[in-house]
Order: sequence, then structure tokens, then C-alpha cells
Amino acid sequence: MSKQFSFIILISAFLIFCMFRPFMPGRYDQLAVPISFMVQIFSITGLSWVPLGALWLISVRDESGFRKWGNRFLIYALILSGLLALLVSVAPFSQNNTSFAVLFLAFVSLVLGMAYGKIKNSAPLDRSFHRAILIYLILIPLLVFTSRFLFMERAVQFSRDLAIRNSAGLIQKIEDYFKSHGQYPVSLQALHSDIVPGVVGIPGYFYEPNGQAYNLYFKPLSDELDADEIVMYNKQDEHRFSAHDLDLLEYSGEALALRRGDRRRLRLSAPHWISIKFE
Repeated sequence: MSKQFSFIILISAFLIFCMFRPFMPGRYDQLAVPISFMVQIFSITGLSWVPLGALWLISVRDESGFRKWGNRFLIYALILSGLLALLVSVAPFSQNNTSFAVLFLAFVSLVLGMAYGKIKNSAPLDRSFHRAILIYLILIPLLVFTSRFLFMERAVQFSRDLAIRNSAGLIQKIEDYFKSHGQYPVSLQALHSDIVPGVVGIPGYFYEPNGQAYNLYFKPLSDELDADEIVMYNKQDEHRFSAHDLDLLEYSGEALALRRGDRRRLRLSAPHWISIKFE
């Protein structure tokens, strides 16, 4: 049993690491965000395994129940796992990682298909095996969900603060440019970014002129699964951001202001920085 708990701890630790990796210091990793998103979806949807595991425990508590329901519950668990895989795949699909989503679904389908083929026509497997599966189904989702519930908000805050601190050098360079040229740069688009957020899940800083000043912003992974977040700096506190680029081309004035969708704002502790969330 101690061996099973060791495996549970290792699997849970791996999933938790993947979930929090976008918020850690380091170089940008393009796959870190969709993988974290997938684990976060699993942390919620995977809780459906817990009642199945509890019902399994009740049904196979004696030998007759085990012989009647043992393999059936394994098949139910495989079916539920397939449904969860479909839900988890929403994450890479929604973030334009279609190839990764297809590969993930293909791998899960292969594994579940092979497991189903071995279980369907076989005699009930050993009870110790069933007990191990039961413990996995209950403990792993609970550990991952609890970790997200307790630490996700802190992780988001840590990564946001780190990216804001690391932007100080870029802001100073922009201000130095203004002192030398009497205006802010029109664009900072280039092949390589020399000053980066230093957070695994944040690709870089984005710059755009805004009136007499400018916007400097980055896009972190939000702690709300159904929301996109922009963290923005504007020294004159004239923060504006749009959800759709066509709105900027087709509307102006009050009509554009109504369509921007940037009304969920949170002023941050760093001066002139705010968080904007889009649902």
C-alpha cells in the first residue's frame, strides 16, 4: 500500500507542477499554458471520479459484490475517463493548439481502447488491483483540486508581480527615448525581445502609443478559466483595451468605448498598473 501512495504522490506532484508551471520564473514555454489549462480543467472535472470511487468501494466490499461489479466499475471508469479527456481537450483547442489536442485525444483513445479490450472479457481482476485503482480515483483529483483552490490565486499574483518588476528596465528605456527624441516610439516591434517578463507562461511585453503616453502590457494566464486577462501600464492612467481588432476599425468615440469590453478592472499595487479581464 505504501508503494501505491508513493505513486499517487508522484502523479499528483507532476500534475500540480504542470498546473503551476506557467506562473514560475523562467523562459517562456509555449506549451506550458495549454498544459496548465488542461490540468486545471481536470482538477475540477476529475472530481467526478470521487463519487464513482466511493460507489465502487461500497459495491465491492465483499466477495460477491466484487465478482458482480468489479470489472463493470473498471469499464465505467474508462468511459468517464474518455468523457473527461474530451473536456480537458477543450483547453488546447481553445488556445489554437489543435495538433496538440488531436495528439492528446489520440493517445488517450489508444490507452483506453487497449484497457477496455483487456477488461471486457476477462475474469474480475485481483482485489488489490481494484483497491489501488479506487485510491487513485479518489485521492489524485482531490489533491490536484485542493492545490488549485489553495494556491492558484497566490501563484497568479506572484507571476504578475514578477512580470511587473521585470518591466522596469523597459519602461526606463522608453522614458529615456522620450527625453532624447521628444516623443515616445511609434512601435517596438522587432524579431527579438531584449527585455522579457521572465515568467514561463508570459510570452513578452507589448507596446502601443496611447494619446500623449503609451500602453505597456502583457497577457498572463488568468486564475479564472473562462476569462482572458491583460495587465497594463499607462503612466497617465488612461488604460484602454479592446477585445476585437475590428472594433477599432469600425467604431470610434462612445460606440467604441461601449464595445471594448474592458470594464472588469482591478487596480494593482504597482503604480499605474491595472488588470483587465475579458469573459
